[in-house]
Amino acid sequence: MRRGQWARERDRLRAASWEGVISIDELTALGVPERTAYRRTQEDGPWTLLAPATFLLSNGEPTYRRLEIAALIYAGEGAMITGLGGARHHGVRRGDEPTTVHVLIAETRRVLSTPRILIERTRRLPQPVVRDGLAVAPLVRCLTDRVRRMKDLTAIAALLTEVVQRRMVLPAALRHELDQGSRKGTAAPRRVLPALEDGVWSAAEYEGRDFWMAREDLPTIEWNVPIYDEHGRFLAIADGLVRELGFVWLLDSVEYHFATPDQVRATLAYHRRLRAAGLHVLSTRPAQRRDDPDGLYADILDALATAALLPPPRVRYGAPAA
Repeated sequence: MRRGQWARERDRLRAASWEGVISIDELTALGVPERTAYRRTQEDGPWTLLAPATFLLSNGEPTYRRLEIAALIYAGEGAMITGLGGARHHGVRRGDEPTTVHVLIAETRRVLSTPRILIERTRRLPQPVVRDGLAVAPLVRCLTDRVRRMKDLTAIAALLTEVVQRRMVLPAALRHELDQGSRKGTAAPRRVLPALEDGVWSAAEYEGRDFWMAREDLPTIEWNVPIYDEHGRFLAIADGLVRELGFVWLLDSVEYHFATPDQVRATLAYHRRLRAAGLHVLSTRPAQRRDDPDGLYADILDALATAALLPPPRVRYGAPAA
């Protein structure tokens, strides 16, 4: 096809593309010479090369969605998005915004990664689901594929506690998926799993549990236990609860100087409800665990001693989150 002829058919090319992304094979089938296609991606050209043999029919920085589309086109048959990008399509909010696209393909395929597309070959290619018009791995696989590449335990906890708290995934399903796949990279998430199974719901609670468990003289503590008054009316959920002493540990997830007025009011109301029912509440901030662990330990011991001196609280406890 002559240059002037195919250039006048821009709309036809765009109609054949996937939101403006198209492969070299599709372009040549539409009459665009391969050499011409690549020339149009050169500096100041009207197109962008997003991946080998994969073009965006415009220039400038592509959106993340277009990069996802390019990754699926480039990876080819059976490819699906996984990792944090895939988890985003399932509705997961925590974690940094992804900048690369993590894609699963069958082990028998031979496709190389690029700077912005991570290709992972696997013997356990799951059945994809369609989210936002894209092929995406099941949520539990997206999560485990992500955390296998993470080292920071608190960051792993922040990601996984969200889906457990929102009842999107059970801890048992995460453990099963880690057990079924490659053992590579699973040591860090396996260290976090017991906290999820104990019922922690946030990174702050994960760090608090780690702090508590490291001190052998502290009593057993439960996490995210519903508390009701003596008439059965719901009062609150205790972040941490020492049931036999009526002691509640509130782990603030933000420092007071970063808290909004609504957050401060909600915290004070939480304290009032529990103290009015006879519970003893200790509220701590992240900086205390980080900057003054010995002082925090002393505060906990003092609070436990005070709780032991108080009359039994006028409450009923529900089943903990675990």
